[in-house]
Amino acid sequence: MISKKHRLIVYGVSVQLLLVALVCYAAFPVKAPKEPIRLMYHTNAGKVLFDHQIHATAKGYSLACTDCHHPHGDEEIEPVSCGMCHPPRPQGAKVPESCLDCHEDAAEIETPDIMKRSDAFHKQCIGCHEQYGKGPQSGADQCAKCHVL
Repeated sequence: MISKKHRLIVYGVSVQLLLVALVCYAAFPVKAPKEPIRLMYHTNAGKVLFDHQIHATAKGYSLACTDCHHPHGDEEIEPVSCGMCHPPRPQGAKVPESCLDCHEDAAEIETPDIMKRSDAFHKQCIGCHEQYGKGPQSGADQCAKCHVL
């Protein structure tokens, strides 16, 4: 039979070990990866989960950054989020309608018209899937393969 004193010692040591574990967990967090693993896009037609690792790494399709992200000018820069150029356009919101609203040099811009984010995704994503015949492709019955309500 365990005495009350021994039970208190066991509980005390357990609490101390738990506190040490919590402090170590908080002091040494896991660093975020340089490239995203997965991205969740919230759309009017439901959420879309995009697995960046499958598309960008050697284990997947080995796509270069510029295969999806537009190069900006002659310089190679870090990819920016799609929303930087293709903002969501809620009804009544004032968003830029041309790249020239923000950029002064028209020579660095492919086309000055800004496409809605949903149209840009559909053009880029569905076009690539259709070109290579893999993954979800266009068609009315194919929407649910990307969009989840």
